[in-house]
Amino acid sequence: MKPSAAIEDLIDLERYPLDRIGSPGWQALVDDCKRQYVRQGAANLHGFVRADALPLLAAEAKAMLPNGIKKKRVRTAFFHEDEPQYPEGHPRRRQWPDDLRQLAYDQIAPDAMIRTIYEWGPLTEFIRVVEERPTLYRMADEFQALNLTALADGEMQPWHFDANDFTITLLLQASEEGGAFNYATELREDGKPDYDAIAHIFDGDMSLVRTLERSAGTLTLFRGRNAFHVVTPVKGRAERITAIMTYDEKPDCIASERGNTFIYGPRVAEIYRARREAAAR
Repeated sequence: MKPSAAIEDLIDLERYPLDRIGSPGWQALVDDCKRQYVRQGAANLHGFVRADALPLLAAEAKAMLPNGIKKKRVRTAFFHEDEPQYPEGHPRRRQWPDDLRQLAYDQIAPDAMIRTIYEWGPLTEFIRVVEERPTLYRMADEFQALNLTALADGEMQPWHFDANDFTITLLLQASEEGGAFNYATELREDGKPDYDAIAHIFDGDMSLVRTLERSAGTLTLFRGRNAFHVVTPVKGRAERITAIMTYDEKPDCIASERGNTFIYGPRVAEIYRARREAAAR
């Protein structure tokens, strides 16, 4: 299989007929995803990637990921280093390790197989219908639209809410142990987090927390704006590799310079700086 493989070489279209929009099989899949959302606050499409394509997609990701930013920092669950205006011990001041490698969209080769999947129109349409949006577009941001992340032994993604209403992820390689996706639904309403519930979670009370079972090749639809979630520390030699696909109801959605610089670091900061200088000439 070549990097420019056709979509039918990558996605199991017999099991998931996304190419047959409006057909009985397609509608049954939409309905199943909606039922999953009601039942568990997320929808899993297990075996979305063909078994023979999965190791190739994982190998492709591994070849590109060394070019990404390596993050190793401590931050709060609200994407700050600290917020001293809150009292000591407040959930907004609790800090967690944020360790991973992340590759931005502009670093993913145009003919990469993972881009073939993300940029395939019927996938966008399927997600639009499941998410009940009048319109849906792939995010226009040159850095955030599609990302690859890798968690190695001992690394994790700390508790957080997503900025977007929903997030689409494709697990390309699972870790040997750890790397569980844990979440608690509806812990934020109208932008206001339930700090009491979050404090209980931080103190070890997992009564509100679920684990979403996923294996390599699973596509997951998750509404993370109001669901608090974490990826637990990875254990073992196998990295946990994920593709993160971002969409928006507006065709021209881009992130702020501040946001992209925070996420992607000095490389992207330099890109913005060079553009400002060029525009000023």
